[in-house]
Amino acid sequence: MTTLSHPYKDCPGPKEVPTEYVKDVEILYEWIKQQPRFPAFTKNHAHLFLHACLWNLEDAKKALYKYAHIHATSPDIFDNRDVLSTGVQLVLNMTHMVSLPKLTPEGYRLLCYRLSDTDPSRMNFGEAVKTFCMFNDVQISKDGPIEGYIVIFDMKGVRLGHLARVQFGPLRTFMSYIQDAHPVRLKKIYIVHTASFINQVMALVKPLIKSELLGLLQFSTSGPIDILGADLLPKDYGGPFPDLATLHTEQKKEIESNYREWLIDTAALKEAPKDNKGNSIKPPTKAFRGLEID
Repeated sequence: MTTLSHPYKDCPGPKEVPTEYVKDVEILYEWIKQQPRFPAFTKNHAHLFLHACLWNLEDAKKALYKYAHIHATSPDIFDNRDVLSTGVQLVLNMTHMVSLPKLTPEGYRLLCYRLSDTDPSRMNFGEAVKTFCMFNDVQISKDGPIEGYIVIFDMKGVRLGHLARVQFGPLRTFMSYIQDAHPVRLKKIYIVHTASFINQVMALVKPLIKSELLGLLQFSTSGPIDILGADLLPKDYGGPFPDLATLHTEQKKEIESNYREWLIDTAALKEAPKDNKGNSIKPPTKAFRGLEID
């Protein structure tokens, strides 16, 4: 049972819903309350998932089911979410995970990820996936239901040794979660400073990628300035904002000081164990278009 406010830490009451979708949010929230094994999803969850699914009620139901189910069946990723734990700290100290300060003209948030320590022997892929999901939950809490996200993965420093440490279980969980359960509108994924072995990377993940997500990927051997322009970027990418390391340090401290207990509490947002008859949650049966992936 959660004890804090979710999915937004500092918003215990319902966020304002566009007038034309108020009824849909109410319908979805009533449906949520009727699901015997759902966690304590709030009206804000109903709003968030409907927004992510472009206000399609059946798609939002399916995404909520997948969210609750994946959280319950992947404890290695979604349990023990202490930002001060050894594993999470290791990831935060060898990566830069940053929300960039300025939105695009369309209202999209830029999220940037790269290695700061390039030693493959130090990487724990499962902990990296866990930390990535924690960071994104914090970002959703801050942003609310915004227009969308653009992701920048910088491959500078990535080696074949990193690829050898990828674990298929966490990778499969991650791909399922991002495509079917993560309640955001994903607009574009830029892979910059692509490595010479990018084809080997894609061979590993392509069986897990749906065509919609595959269509979002764009690769570049140069940096993000050639794609996005300078005015959105930090100094080390040619932009006006503090360098990525500085932004990461600031945001890491904020998560540690302001979101530690909240993240630990999010571990309760999962489906309940089966009842004595072995019944489990039955997902909606209508065709599922899914979360908005342009």
